[in-house]
Formats: sequence, structure tokens, C-alpha cells
Amino acid sequence: MRRILPLLCISWLLNACSTVNSYVQSTAAKLEHVTNSSAPPRPGLEPLYRSPESQPARPVALGQSALPQPDPEDVPFPPRLIGHAESQALLAGDPAALRFLTIRRLAETGQIPPEDAAARADTNMGALLPLTDPQPPAAGLMTPAPLPDDIEKAMAATWANPGGASQRDFMVDSVLPLNPAKREALIIPDKQAARQALARLDRLNQAGLISADQKNAEEQALHALMEGGTLPESLAALTPPPEPVKPAKPKKSGSGSGSGSGSGSSMQRLQGGVTGELKVIPSPTELNAPSLPAGFTGQAGIHLLSMGSATHGEQAWKALSTQYPELAALTYKVVRADLGELGVTHRLIAGPLSPANAAELCAMLKPKGQACTPTPFPP
Repeated sequence: MRRILPLLCISWLLNACSTVNSYVQSTAAKLEHVTNSSAPPRPGLEPLYRSPESQPARPVALGQSALPQPDPEDVPFPPRLIGHAESQALLAGDPAALRFLTIRRLAETGQIPPEDAAARADTNMGALLPLTDPQPPAAGLMTPAPLPDDIEKAMAATWANPGGASQRDFMVDSVLPLNPAKREALIIPDKQAARQALARLDRLNQAGLISADQKNAEEQALHALMEGGTLPESLAALTPPPEPVKPAKPKKSGSGSGSGSGSGSSMQRLQGGVTGELKVIPSPTELNAPSLPAGFTGQAGIHLLSMGSATHGEQAWKALSTQYPELAALTYKVVRADLGELGVTHRLIAGPLSPANAAELCAMLKPKGQACTPTPFPP
């Protein structure tokens, strides 16, 4: 019995050592499998985190450049208190603020460099802070513009085009010019406008377009202006009512079957415009808007087509701006023109633009088959 017990102990120790050795080898194999990036992970052994180098690259469409993802700290705007969609809804009806929000959004999504967004905001900050920013902003920032989301989609669509860079530059410059050809100072005409400007500052701050310090400085300037005793309560109360306009004598209608006014010609003689199927067709030369005169320095537009009725304006603009992304950053107006023997036409004019940008845009659209004439943008 005394001889058997030592033999049993030795056998038990050998079995225990074998078990420990198997466990160590199994654990080492698992660790090697986890750390070896060339071997496919077995179920349950995948690493919880991956280094950035091991993350799969984002797929990029053919001909498309990968958009850089900027650091949020690089976006040249103050932190905002609400989200982008809330900001867009909050600033509805404020074209200048929406233009700034568009530039911020394009910088956040990497579609324009942060330094470019900063330069555009700085040179036009007078549109948001008219009393404390000494430099007047670009003229025309108060005219309606497409929503930031629409500009973002139009910009994203150009990344797959070979000539997309020039299209993007044009759209961004139409939203917020980097080197405005003309500047226009904003004024606070009365106390009613000053109170509206005070309420606007809070919205601008929530949307992250101005900082708290900028808001406080502009508020102090507005209060000083209101308390100075120079502003009337309402400028409208001081403006005399306009004189009544005498109705024009109706023109005699001709024998044609057209429904427009003019010198008796049938409206069927108008060949340009939008058909019942909303197909845009070129306008004859006689229907073109007048070209820009030499040395013109005002706001320009581009005449795209003429229509027999103004009711087709919105549908025609949707068709054109969908077909040509270059138009997405612009707005449009429909102008009635009496052409005498040719009858009455309605011109669809997009803008506002500088004369140079109007000529450049027409040079881009004409090779694509779209009629385009630089013309003064209607007030």
C-alpha cells in the first residue's frame, strides 16, 4: 500500500501538468489568432475595436472624388444650440441667414474647405451684424435663394462630373460671394425694424452663425440706436400714401384666336416657351430679353426662355434647375413683355448675378443646347 500511494500521486501530477500545458497552448493560439490580422477571425474571437487603418475604405462611385471629412473644430462657425434641420426651419424667411447656413453646411460635409467658408462669412458678416461689422456685405443677399439642403444635394451631384469643380465654384459664389463685385450696406430705418433685428440675433446665435459675444455687441448697438432718439417708431407712418393710378385704356383685340393683349396679333404666333407636356423649347430671337449694355455694373440675370403664359413659370424653372445643376443656387423671375406685332410674352430670367458670372454661366449652358442671354435682372 505504501508503494501504491506514491505512484498514484505521481500519476495525478502528470495529468494535471498535461491539462495546464494544453490550456496554455490553447490560450496562446487564441491570442495569436486575435492579433494576427492576416488570419480570418473565428466566431467569438473578433476584436471589439479596430484601428482606423483596419477600417474598410468608403466606396467611391466611378469618377467621383472622396469627400474629406473635416474635424468639427475646423468648421469656422460658433457651436450651434440646435440641429441643422431645426436651424433651417428657424431661419425660414431670412434669405441672408440661410445663405450663411448653406456655407456652414457645405463646410461641415467637406464640400468646401473650412478656410474658404471662413473667408466668405467674414467678407459678408455685415448681412448678419449690420451695426458692429464695418464692411457692407455683397449686394443681393436678401434675395431668395434655394434651401441649404437643396444646395447640398446639387453640390454632391457634381462630384461625379468631370467639370464639377467649376460648377461647384459657381454655385458657392452665387450663395455667398468671396469677392463681391458690388456691396450694399444694410440700414435700420425705424424702431420696429430694430426690434425685429434684436429677435433675429437670438435665432442667428441658436443656429451657430454668430457667437454669444457677437450677439451681445450687436444688441448693445441696437439698444443705443433705439435710445438715441433719432429713429422714428415706424417709417411707414411717415410715408405719404401713393397717388392712385389711373387705369389704362384697354387695347382693341384683333381677329386672331389668341388670348393675350398686344396689337391685335394672335398669341399662337409665340413659338417659345413651355408646351403642355412641359418640354422646354428654344425661343425665337425676337423674344430674347435685351442684352447687357456696355459697362453695365448692376445686378445681371440670364434669360433662359419665353412663355406664352406666366402660369408656367414655376414648372419651367423646376424643369430647368433639375436639368442644369448650375442653376440650383439661383432664383428666378417671370417678366411680362409686350412685343407689339408679336404679341405678349413672359420671360423667365434667373439671377441675380454679376455681369461676369452671367456671361460665364451662359458660356456653360449654350454648348448643352440651352438658350441663354445675359440681361439686367429685374428689380
